[in-house]
Amino acid sequence: MGDDAATILSQSKRRLTKLKLLANFFEHIDIISIYIKTDIIHNLFQENTALDYNKLELFHLQYTDSLIELLTKIKKQKENDMLAVINEININSKYISGFEERRVDSFETDRKMYSGVFSQHLKTVYKDLTEDRFTANWENVLYFHKKYAQEFYRTEADETLLKSDSFPAYQYKDYSIERKLLGRLNIQRFKVRFVCGYLIGTHDYELFKIFQSDDYFIFSVDEKKLYLFDKELDKLDISENQSNQSSIIDQLRNKNEQLENSMNERKRALPAEVEGVLKDYIKNLENMDIMSKIFDFDEETNILRAMLNLNLNNN
Repeated sequence: MGDDAATILSQSKRRLTKLKLLANFFEHIDIISIYIKTDIIHNLFQENTALDYNKLELFHLQYTDSLIELLTKIKKQKENDMLAVINEININSKYISGFEERRVDSFETDRKMYSGVFSQHLKTVYKDLTEDRFTANWENVLYFHKKYAQEFYRTEADETLLKSDSFPAYQYKDYSIERKLLGRLNIQRFKVRFVCGYLIGTHDYELFKIFQSDDYFIFSVDEKKLYLFDKELDKLDISENQSNQSSIIDQLRNKNEQLENSMNERKRALPAEVEGVLKDYIKNLENMDIMSKIFDFDEETNILRAMLNLNLNNN
């Protein structure tokens, strides 16, 4: 094979690569079909070194190049059109992944730590009450609702279940702690677990469970009261708090799915005149009279006819 032939084959291969990329981009049956047929013609020359390679170059100049130019132009237009959609998908995806990282890492970890912080705080409060002094800093436990209530606390619950009637209490500065609750906390060495939070209107309530017991108690943040939960537990949703942004995330996921689907449809859709051009192009590839003008030796056209027909019948 001479240098010219090698160059022509190399350039032909490059055109095939471009055509394949375009076929992959558009996912259009006619473009895929054209790529396959062009590949067959290329292979005909690659495997029959006696053929005149200039005819392969002529074929590409007459057919392949103009098609690649047309499809590349359409691809660029479509990519520009899709850019805004891709940007929207990317922004949504960033928001989703940022939210998920924050939700998993931050709230879950802090929730567990908060149980320990609250246990320690209660221990200090009890010790102070027995020694008649005030060293406990309530800010140590108020940080949690300030950080998470708006996003995580449950907004729907029967508030009458969360409230309490009057009860005998110890007074610790502004805070009232039910006497019976403090007694039960003392028995379990003040080990408590934060169960979940409620935000009813502007009022925050936090539900805790005392370790190794069936006792639950409420911290009414706004009323500054702690008291045993003595209502029916099954009437209250005590499942773990989920971010109220979950619904927003679901909406964004659905939106992204719709955008991706519409983008794929728009990508495949070609103007009617271009569809017509592709159909004509395929007809020309299948038309042996036209092909024989380029591949004018019998040997070439016979091989080509056999190969193209084989391909067409199995399309």
